[in-house]
Amino acid sequence: MASNIRQLRPTQTVKQPVHTSRSLRVHKRRLVTFAAALVMICGVGGYQLVSTNNAIKTQSTAVASAKADLAQAKAQKQSLKVKIDQLNNEQYLGKLVRERYLMSKPGEVVFSLPSVQTDTQNSN
Repeated sequence: MASNIRQLRPTQTVKQPVHTSRSLRVHKRRLVTFAAALVMICGVGGYQLVSTNNAIKTQSTAVASAKADLAQAKAQKQSLKVKIDQLNNEQYLGKLVRERYLMSKPGEVVFSLPSVQTDTQNSN
């Protein structure tokens, strides 16, 4: 029975796939391309991270400065409110005008005293 069976293509042999230098170059080129793309993406992401961090620091400094200015303005506002309340008081206003401009009430005598000097000014 073996005589009835024959090969269809007796000259053809089965070839094993061999990695040629061309296919290795293609794989290396793909690997380099993917690595370059990964490096570029990481670089852009790193740059964005650093620039965002710097912007946050700048804004934090500006906010701290604005808060300090606000606190100073609130203190000044409070001080001015006290002065306004004092100036609305007739007795305080009269006393202030008399002291500043050396004025007096009717029948009142004003004495001008010499200003107090420190010991270092007296010794010179």
